[in-house]
Amino acid sequence: MTIFFYVISLTGIILLPIILAVLLRRHYAVPWWLFCVGMLTFTVSQLYHLPLNNWLTDIGVIGPVAADASGLVGTALLLGLSAGLCESLARAGGYWFIFRRLQRHSGDHMAGSRWQDGLMVGLGHGGIEAFGLVAVLLAASVSAIWSLRGVDLSTLGMSPAELEQVTSQLKMLKESPWLALVPLLERVIVLPLHVVLSLLVWTAFKRRQPVYWIAAVLYHSLVDAVSVYAGQFIENSLLLEGVVVLLVLPGLIWAWRSWPAGDSESRRQVRDQRSMLFLFATAVRKELAQMWQTKRFLVIITVFLLFGLGSPLLAKFTPELFRNLEGMEMFAEMIPEPTSADAMTQYIKNLTQFGFIIAVLIGMGAVAGEKERGTAAMILSKPLPRWAFLLSKFTAQSLVYGISFLLASLGAYYYTMILFEPFTLGPFLFGNLLLWLWISVFAALTLLASTLASATGAAAGMALVGSVVLILAGSLPKIGQFAPGGLVAWASQLGLTSSVPANGGAIAANIAIIIVCLVTAVAALETQEI
Repeated sequence: MTIFFYVISLTGIILLPIILAVLLRRHYAVPWWLFCVGMLTFTVSQLYHLPLNNWLTDIGVIGPVAADASGLVGTALLLGLSAGLCESLARAGGYWFIFRRLQRHSGDHMAGSRWQDGLMVGLGHGGIEAFGLVAVLLAASVSAIWSLRGVDLSTLGMSPAELEQVTSQLKMLKESPWLALVPLLERVIVLPLHVVLSLLVWTAFKRRQPVYWIAAVLYHSLVDAVSVYAGQFIENSLLLEGVVVLLVLPGLIWAWRSWPAGDSESRRQVRDQRSMLFLFATAVRKELAQMWQTKRFLVIITVFLLFGLGSPLLAKFTPELFRNLEGMEMFAEMIPEPTSADAMTQYIKNLTQFGFIIAVLIGMGAVAGEKERGTAAMILSKPLPRWAFLLSKFTAQSLVYGISFLLASLGAYYYTMILFEPFTLGPFLFGNLLLWLWISVFAALTLLASTLASATGAAAGMALVGSVVLILAGSLPKIGQFAPGGLVAWASQLGLTSSVPANGGAIAANIAIIIVCLVTAVAALETQEI
């Protein structure tokens, strides 16, 4: 039950900003690139916010955050001020780009100048914090704590304070599973705060009155400082969230009262939701039919199936192959007797070495190729929305990869069962689900490259560079476990042993990468003249 509630909570945290942005776009012609500006402002703010906090902590300006700390009030105020100042500066940079640069160079004097535009930027700013930071850290911490169930904690070499904290967390997970929904409630409260703060900074640029930017800094600092201080004394999570609600409520009232009157001219006619979904489903069927007609469907399935069937065979008969090659007999004796672990290693290695290349080759011409051939202009001249045109391609590719991984896993399981000890089927299938998520990251990245590029060759180059960056990110300390390689490392252990440490943070992080790629691709396609 606890895991179920956490899945619900994490799903809500990830989808909440996207759903709100979609609802906003149903009523107003707000472009997705404003959401991307919001994501960028938060990301940039953390590049100097986190080092600033670390430096202030190192020099002793920021002290420990604890109820018995002597300088708790000052620490809370400094933490709040650093957050308010850093994020408001990044917001100001984003709106400076919109109002001072974009409007002049694009000739669109209305770009970003409407109230709902500022709201969209706020959703992007709070959205990337939700699905790119909060969801990742929550999933990572929960999976780490959950893996300690049944473990003798005294053998882990923890300090008494750490041992007490982990014990209380395990007790909470067991006895109060409903507390898993508190992080979702916290995002429901904090996301509107980000919208209010973005609207304050937007108003400062719109009216050219810096006092609104100062108000954003002070308001953000107040909310964060009170939250830090109150969190050390209020143990009831719901009561603490109630305090935050009281702090956010004045900002919401201001935003509601400041909504411009006579805004009906910026509204757009709401299209029937069923017809939109029907068009999207039709586009997905069209993509699947095209993949079938061009034989890409069969090629992908065949390649994956061969990897699934051939990996256990290769692991089993490699020593025999060396024994039968003249002059190679000595190497055969050095190879230990193959086991199911070798079959798993061979299976993972084959799929990961060629999987991302297949994703790049299949997706590099998805949009760029249609722009080159002129078919994109014909398709988009129909009532098909651009988001449906783009997401249908990702959906179709994901379905094909899902079928391919299913067949490959069944083939690998069958031959491993014959040649070695069989994998544990349930965990092994879950491992393949992780590999499906892994290749979906590269499919989304390639789709973004294909959207940004004007030619298929350029799209392939951009996608390969991005793929290499993601692969190399797996070797970085601290963040490597959240890269796509973290999914591969987890999947390579599933089905072999009964106890495998979970890496929920990798799942959340890679879902966040997919969302960022797809949202950015849709935003880019909306700005292109085709």
